[in-house]
Amino acid sequence: MAQKPFKVLVILCVLISTSYGREGNKENPVCDISIRDTDNLTLNCSRKDITTIPTSWPAEINNIEQAGDVLITFFYNNIVNVTQLPEVPGNKIAIILKSNKISEIENDAFRNIHGMVYLDLSNNSITGEVLRSEIFQGPYKDGIYSKIALETLNLGHNEIHSLDRYLFQYTPNLTRLYLNNNPIETLDHVTILALSSAVNLEVLDLSSTEIDSIPLNAFRGLEKLQHIDLSNNKFVTVPESLRLVGSTLKYLTFNKNPIVELNDDSFMDLSNLIELEVAENEYLEEIKRSTFTPLKNLRVLRISHNKNLRYINHNAFRGMKDKWTLKEVYLDDNHLNELSTDLLPWNKLEVLGMTGNNWLCNCDLNNIVTSQGAGTKFKPGEIPYCAEPMKFSGIYVTNITIPFCPTLDHTFATKKGFSLSDMKPKHVLWSIFGVAMVAAFGLVLGLFINKITLYIKYRNQPVPYGLLPSDTVNA
Repeated sequence: MAQKPFKVLVILCVLISTSYGREGNKENPVCDISIRDTDNLTLNCSRKDITTIPTSWPAEINNIEQAGDVLITFFYNNIVNVTQLPEVPGNKIAIILKSNKISEIENDAFRNIHGMVYLDLSNNSITGEVLRSEIFQGPYKDGIYSKIALETLNLGHNEIHSLDRYLFQYTPNLTRLYLNNNPIETLDHVTILALSSAVNLEVLDLSSTEIDSIPLNAFRGLEKLQHIDLSNNKFVTVPESLRLVGSTLKYLTFNKNPIVELNDDSFMDLSNLIELEVAENEYLEEIKRSTFTPLKNLRVLRISHNKNLRYINHNAFRGMKDKWTLKEVYLDDNHLNELSTDLLPWNKLEVLGMTGNNWLCNCDLNNIVTSQGAGTKFKPGEIPYCAEPMKFSGIYVTNITIPFCPTLDHTFATKKGFSLSDMKPKHVLWSIFGVAMVAAFGLVLGLFINKITLYIKYRNQPVPYGLLPSDTVNA
């Protein structure tokens, strides 16, 4: 019995020691190190219940070559304040701090990470006030702060309403900026100034930011911008401000917006666009004439999952067919039931998606699928089927056979030149009679107009005073 208190004491010591070890790990975490070779190292500090940034790294990180790549991950921890990170060797360094509780970032937080090209701060509690240019300033030298190598910055899923106008002062190499899922609502003046200062920006994600318009000058100076995502916002039309970057923009994503139609103004001046996606727009009903005409270099078009899209004008691609560039067209999961046979040159496509629509399998669709070769463009396992008429319901459109489809006869006879010898006597008589009737009608009309003119002239002629009776003049 005397040994029982001793056993309890041992258990308590073990628990205290374990608890102490866990608390110590929060400040000096035991991270998982993966070294592929001297040029690639991954330091995984994720899911370690860390609350503070460590003051030093494991010794193994110093073995990486100066030209090597380093990935450091801290996601799914409990970090609130980002303090200054210790120095990391390597040429290209990526740091991931997403999915913490970050609400503060100290000045010079990344000063020691000279080669940091990728920074992920998404899914935290960062506000616009927290984001300052001082966060990204490099080492202080010769009276000024140097710039850092940052190329990709992910600020998605935070609490940002606005950006500081000088935020990107020390990040001249920034090419990809993700602001998605922030309550921005309005691109105010200082935010526009901040964006326009990132002159090397190539990718901009503004999806799910609750904006409904973009000022015309918002992209001024962004002469390298290639990809914009405006999905899940409140746009009722495609922003006209995109025209400012029309010469460089190659990819546009415009999903989940309350637009009702697309027309010839929607993509004006976007002549270098390569890929366009307009999907999941609940209110989109119609694509009008010449909608895609400005897109002279378009290769991939995704018009899918628009549950109310019922009509695409047969001239939607007007002007493009002479110099056809489209290779892939996806029209899946809309509310379409018919397409015009001359909508586009079906045989020039490489991939065509049409599943999930209520197709009326008529002569036009049969012509598109068989005669024009669209049936060979479907991906395996993605062949659309008929919804109506009932006799074809559920049958793949490539399997239908319509016994009789009327076609226009385009075999016209050669036109013959006209000569007087082709005219019969009755034709001559009728022609003379017609000319005489026209001449007689013109003569009668001329005489009538002449009489009316003389009558009006006589009525309006003044009476000479010299002809009035003398007694009338005296009176």
